[in-house]
Amino acid sequence: MRKITVLLMFLFSLTLTAQNVLQYNLSVGDSFTIHQEAVQHITQDIDGTIQEIDNKLSGMMSFEVIKSEKESITFEMNFTNLKMLMSSPTLGELSNVDSSSDDTEDIMSLMFKGILNIPVTIVMSKNGKITSVTGGDKLIESMFKAADITQPEIIEASKGALEKQFGSDALSSSFEQMTYLFPTGKVKVGDTWKNNYEGDMSTTNMWTLTDYDANTYKLSGTAEANMSSIDEAVIMTLTGNQSTTVIGNSKTGLFTEIVVTGENTGNTLYSAQEITIPTTIKSTITYKITQ
Repeated sequence: MRKITVLLMFLFSLTLTAQNVLQYNLSVGDSFTIHQEAVQHITQDIDGTIQEIDNKLSGMMSFEVIKSEKESITFEMNFTNLKMLMSSPTLGELSNVDSSSDDTEDIMSLMFKGILNIPVTIVMSKNGKITSVTGGDKLIESMFKAADITQPEIIEASKGALEKQFGSDALSSSFEQMTYLFPTGKVKVGDTWKNNYEGDMSTTNMWTLTDYDANTYKLSGTAEANMSSIDEAVIMTLTGNQSTTVIGNSKTGLFTEIVVTGENTGNTLYSAQEITIPTTIKSTITYKITQ
């Protein structure tokens, strides 16, 4: 009986100290769909009066592996649906944009419709680091075309703002926040590692492998965040923290669900009026994969 007990204790200790490789393992032809939902609550203090704005963004993206190499994976990605609702408890609905809308007078919905099914190519390292994104320019061209916007001056005035959301660099930063999860070496349960996200929202992330077996892995993450959004009219500078939980498939590396919650505080400067407004943003972003 003592020998059996010792053997069981030994086997249990092996499971605790086993080294695991966390990485993406996908083959050409593999496909999946990502559902994203972001909820954002913005509070601004305007001369003692509190103004609240709620943003809700949801989208669906289809991915297919078109190349799989030793160090990298290449995807073709298409947006298949996109919605954005902006509202305020005091002002009501401020904006409602939906790529599935049939309203031919709704310019923003037409522009959202324009990005659907336009292929974007993404090259990703096995640890989830995005190395290149191409095709963002085609998305923006298609948005103008779908809304029948042909005036060069309007295109020029709007292009910069759209590039911050749908340009290749912006897409790279956005995708990385749901793929760049893994370390470069082997880890065991309880181990930690760091990485960084860059972009309008830059973070320094500390990850922990909280659970691992043959089918499932679980990660938890904490991050210091810096949000900087700058254009000619508005400069937003915020700092804060966020926490992340990840549940994923140990065989493929793909997450099944990611939940990111964060709170950032700072100031918004409206340059034309030379007004600085204290601002707080609380957000929850959820990503889910179906195959």
